[in-house]
Amino acid sequence: MRKVGIIGSGNWSRALSKILVDAEITIKTRDIRKAKAKFSKEESLLIVDCFEKLKNCDVIFLANTSQSMRNVFVQLPKNRNLQFVICSKGIEKKTNLLMSEILKEYFPKSNFAVLSGPNFSFEVIKGLPTASVISSKNSKFAENVSKIIAQEKFRIYFNTDVIGTQIGGAMKNVVAIASGFIIGKGLGLNANASIITRGLSEIIELGIKMGAKKNTFYGLSGIGDLSLTCSSLKSRNTKLGYLLAQQKKIVSGEVVEGMESCESICKLGKKYGVELPICNSVKKILSGQKVNKIISDLLSRPLQYEK
Repeated sequence: MRKVGIIGSGNWSRALSKILVDAEITIKTRDIRKAKAKFSKEESLLIVDCFEKLKNCDVIFLANTSQSMRNVFVQLPKNRNLQFVICSKGIEKKTNLLMSEILKEYFPKSNFAVLSGPNFSFEVIKGLPTASVISSKNSKFAENVSKIIAQEKFRIYFNTDVIGTQIGGAMKNVVAIASGFIIGKGLGLNANASIITRGLSEIIELGIKMGAKKNTFYGLSGIGDLSLTCSSLKSRNTKLGYLLAQQKKIVSGEVVEGMESCESICKLGKKYGVELPICNSVKKILSGQKVNKIISDLLSRPLQYEK
């Protein structure tokens, strides 16, 4: 039986605990009492609040937020080459780094993979059919990770494009906020389809400039994840855009990765010389500028050929 660690005790951590099989699972949380209440039905789980207790894990699933990732790596034991699966979708503020780039600063010799795709955690918890991607430069490690994931209703595919897989996961959250604006303003399905399509174009253009493979964005971690997130108010990112457009109260305490990563993505666009009109529009709205003016400016952009 493999020893598996999960960092974080949110809904995605609970979903992971549902699909990991033949594994001895240890969940690292900040609040053991709250975590035990959430995971009460999973009797085989060990819930701890100390990073040191993860030192003997064969693989650690990183289900914490993107902005807490560096702090996690700082605290993890360095006495062995831990192996990781990155499950969070975001870009670090200030440094504008991908999660894998932060990981390599602290564990340069460790194997790692990225788990991504169109997967709402509440559906995974219910056991509904889901397909996801495990992305890793090390194909053997990716296959080993897949062996501890139940395959019956959680279908796994592989790729080696860790950059593209992460860019797709992070940027789709920002595009989803834009979709939420469109839905909240009642601008229609046509407009939302346009946002999704042009948002994908922005993701592809920046991703390629950063070294990603174009085909990755036509897969589960690209258009798959994007279409799911932008089509449902059950997505925190889409719901945030909707609430902003409706001028309704934003629920505090919930981490919305698109809001956290938006500015960094816009900075990456400048760095790589990529125009990101949708992402930059979301940035303006998040900073408090008027929604109607920004939408008007976006729709009045110069005519151009599709890329």
